Order: sequence, then structure tokens, then C-alpha cells
Amino acid sequence: MAETDPRSIRDAIRWGLLLAAVGVAGFRLPSTYGAFRDWHAVRFSDPSAAETYRLTLTANIVGISIILAVALAVFYFLRPRAPKQP
Repeated sequence: MAETDPRSIRDAIRWGLLLAAVGVAGFRLPSTYGAFRDWHAVRFSDPSAAETYRLTLTANIVGISIILAVALAVFYFLRPRAPKQP
């Protein structure tokens, strides 16, 4: 059984998590755009419906932001370590 380089496993995990986070954020974008479009259409004519669409829009934006922030933090903290210099 051949041994794998721990650095290549770490890089695979880094890039896999980043790709998964971008995929999840991209999956949420159409519903976010739909909530924005619907909120924009009814914001003056029906305030209660506009509040629901605005709340959905806000929740989607916050969710996307959290997902990307966590993924970028993990990507940063799993980066290759620099060799120690004397």
C-alpha cells in the first residue's frame, strides 16, 4: 500500500470544502434573486408581503455570507505551513 503525502490530502480537503461552499452559495442564488425581485415588485403596494420577501432575502444573504466566510476561514487555516527559519 502506497503512502499518500499528508500535504496533498490537506490540499484536497481545502479545495473540496471551498468548492462545496461555492456550490451551496450558487445553489442559493436563484432563490435570493427571486426574493429580491418579488420584494422589489411589491414593496410599495403590499407592505406585509414585502416584509416577508425582505426577510427571505435577508436570510438568504446572511446564509450565503456565513457559508462563504466559514469556507474561506477553513481554506486559510488549512493552508500549507511555511518552513521554520532559524
